[in-house]
Amino acid sequence: MKFHIYILLGILYFPYMTATAQTEGTKTPLIELKGYIKDMQSTYFIQKIDSNASANLIHNRLNFKVNMTPKFTGRLEIRTRIFYGELIKQTPEFGKSIDQENGLFDLSFLWIDEKSIVAQSVIDRMLLEYSNEKWDIIIGRQRINWGITNVWNANDIFNAYNFLEFDYEERPGSDAVSIQRNLSNNASIEFAYKFEKNKDTPTTAFLYKYNKWNYDFQFLGGLYQTDYVVGGGWAGNVKKAGFKGEMSYFHPKKNAVDSANTFNLSLMSDLTFPDNWYVSVATLYNSNPSNVLLTNGSLYSPNISAKSLFPFRYNFYFTIVKTISPISTFNFSFIYSPEKNTLILVPTYSWNVANNFDIDFILQSFFQDQSNSYSNLVNAFYIRGRWSF
Repeated sequence: MKFHIYILLGILYFPYMTATAQTEGTKTPLIELKGYIKDMQSTYFIQKIDSNASANLIHNRLNFKVNMTPKFTGRLEIRTRIFYGELIKQTPEFGKSIDQENGLFDLSFLWIDEKSIVAQSVIDRMLLEYSNEKWDIIIGRQRINWGITNVWNANDIFNAYNFLEFDYEERPGSDAVSIQRNLSNNASIEFAYKFEKNKDTPTTAFLYKYNKWNYDFQFLGGLYQTDYVVGGGWAGNVKKAGFKGEMSYFHPKKNAVDSANTFNLSLMSDLTFPDNWYVSVATLYNSNPSNVLLTNGSLYSPNISAKSLFPFRYNFYFTIVKTISPISTFNFSFIYSPEKNTLILVPTYSWNVANNFDIDFILQSFFQDQSNSYSNLVNAFYIRGRWSF
């Protein structure tokens, strides 16, 4: 029934697609539509590629923007994915595993859930925004991005994400209200409240940002579900190298047997070299790790939260990027954790075939010490094509 409503909304809005509204002396479309269609072939294997399981993903995104007035806008963004293949058949209840709706409202619809094919649509953005020189007010399903670094975001308490899930560039959203007030001297203060299904475990916080000594600083404080949270971060340069960091401390509101204080610290530095070389390093410290690495289905069912950005206590990340030509790039990244001697290799080759068409070749290889031997847990090879409109 919900999916039928989505289709009806699209039909009702379609006649207005060519309408225009007067916006500050220029004609802006009343309704804008952007999006993409992807096709991604996945192959999973352990050590020998001749014993593998494969799957295919067709991924469509429709981004609607409604320009009601120069200061009022609305957004509706729908994500549809169709999975099929041998790997889907071999994964028990794959449909239910990807159809986990964490928002206050259930805006997800699993319209095909069979053994070898699964299709799901979800609205991950649905909001109204008022914006002027001093205020920015958003209500609805939105992305509240308080993170600073590129890999692990200790300040991203509203919608943490798994950076290994490369096929979700937009990142998850939250059912929330956010209010930002721009102050003088490039400072601002923001308040956000995330609506949870359990009213006793809300996420709400303030964020204050300002610039000093050519660095951007931020401080946050509030509630994260069952914890009090305080944190902060910075972004600037040490000579020519970028230097960023962020940290958060979680303290349980009630003392319980299974509760514990958690401290996350993420640091990052990056530098661009001559001849189109780029290098980035990052590290994450988590005082309360789970020590459980989930590799099966990690791309589609990330078990990530603001308190647990990665399973291990100490984590190190390195990436080197070489721009081969204006239309091709090679990226080699790895993540290493001393716990259980865990290593993840991620080489990527990207090719911009045309202005609106890209092809990516991506490999994720997981290694770990198990039973006194170093083992290859799984390899995942992806070929992805994307057409944007």
